[in-house]
Amino acid sequence: MLFQINHLSVDYSLGQKNLPLLQDISMSIDEGEFVALVGESGSGKTMTSLATMHLLPDNINIKGGEILFRDKKISSMTEKEFRSISGKDISMIFQEPMTSLNPLIRVGKQIEESGLVHGMSKKEARSRAMELASQSGLTDTARILASFPHELSGGMKQRIMIASALMNEPQLLIADEPTTALDVSTQEEIITILQKLRHQKKIAMLLITHDFSVVKKLCSRVYIMYKGKIVESASTEEVFKNPKHEYTKALIDAISPMGATYGRK
Repeated sequence: MLFQINHLSVDYSLGQKNLPLLQDISMSIDEGEFVALVGESGSGKTMTSLATMHLLPDNINIKGGEILFRDKKISSMTEKEFRSISGKDISMIFQEPMTSLNPLIRVGKQIEESGLVHGMSKKEARSRAMELASQSGLTDTARILASFPHELSGGMKQRIMIASALMNEPQLLIADEPTTALDVSTQEEIITILQKLRHQKKIAMLLITHDFSVVKKLCSRVYIMYKGKIVESASTEEVFKNPKHEYTKALIDAISPMGATYGRK
């Protein structure tokens, strides 16, 4: 198994009290598999990814369980130990590229940074950044990589985030709402790019989203998260045909035209 979360619990410390944010979360992803973590805003999806990437704020802590990557317990690694795999073996496309990119640094430099950290020469990193920008659907790449984030559209910024995440050919890509805040045509272009990654790069992906229409196009399995808990998990086909939890049914019906049941009789 490439990636596992076993009985993960995360708490928010408020004075003498600990408030549960994630409760007994378990999931797994095999090599080359695209898996979705689905739920509404505030359900705990992004918190799960931040726990995986060692990015939890100081007052939010793992209280139980473990996170494994290739059978190594990454949740108990030191920050120095985790940096050796972060951006290399496990990489992340962060939510909202408009705010995730550094506004003071040209986007080409931001793509190159991860390669340089993990041992690429400046020449190799530059060449790789150009290649990835092109693979991510950008044209006139030299001009775009020399631009600052504010000079690019939302779709261009999202492609920059994808290129940056792929710099070191990770085995696992965590994509946090990669199509949010994009217009419909740009969303479809990003979905196409992610589909190509699945076939060409053979990487695994954890797709974090609230949008079941994206899940159906990309993922083979789904975990449904509600109020910090996993309430249902199954193949994507089974979830659409026979959702068990009322919350899952509501999420699926939310994407239906005029409220009709989507994919179910």
